[in-house]
Amino acid sequence: MQAERLEMILLDILSPALLETLYMTFVSTFAGFLLAIIPGVLLAVWDKGGLSENKSLYAVLDFFVNIVRSFPFIILIIVLMPLTRIITGTSIGTTATIVPLTLGIAPFLAKMIESSLKEVDKSIIEAAKSYGASNAQIIFKVMFVESLPSLINGITLTLIVVVGFSAMAGTVGGGGLGDVAIRYGYERFQSDVMVLTVIVLLVLVQVIQILGNLAYKITKK
Repeated sequence: MQAERLEMILLDILSPALLETLYMTFVSTFAGFLLAIIPGVLLAVWDKGGLSENKSLYAVLDFFVNIVRSFPFIILIIVLMPLTRIITGTSIGTTATIVPLTLGIAPFLAKMIESSLKEVDKSIIEAAKSYGASNAQIIFKVMFVESLPSLINGITLTLIVVVGFSAMAGTVGGGGLGDVAIRYGYERFQSDVMVLTVIVLLVLVQVIQILGNLAYKITKK
């Protein structure tokens, strides 16, 4: 590959696409986490042995979360196009893709939050109760703090999944690295662009994993 063409691909094609992918990944994961906090906490406290055990409410919420979680992402993009158009004014493009990404990843994050909160040692929760802590204090000042390493692991995995989802969104004009792979690598048969796109995606995933592992080790101390 000629140096001039390599430079052109990296600077003019892949760099903007990488920024779009990072934008979609981090914004949608953050928004999805905010949406997932309440259902995730409720799943943890309503389950058997939780702070406010309620089998009926848990079954209903768990069923709803699992239904939404079962939707293939590419179908979710299409189903949510009317809502996406209402929120962003368009159904295609990088910003528009954040809507289905957020709603698609929120159920996964809710189950991740539930699982992380359930891992907290029961003796720590009982100790907090003995000091007169309320359920809200136990949840946000004890359970979330104690489960932070597990939450970081879950968020790291989620970011990697969202990178894959964002690449998939390129098939319907979502922008980012997936869009580059489709437009240049597939439609124009530019194999060099396809190979470089895959390499950039692999490097991005590795960087996210390394940073996630580092954050986990710091919070685990």
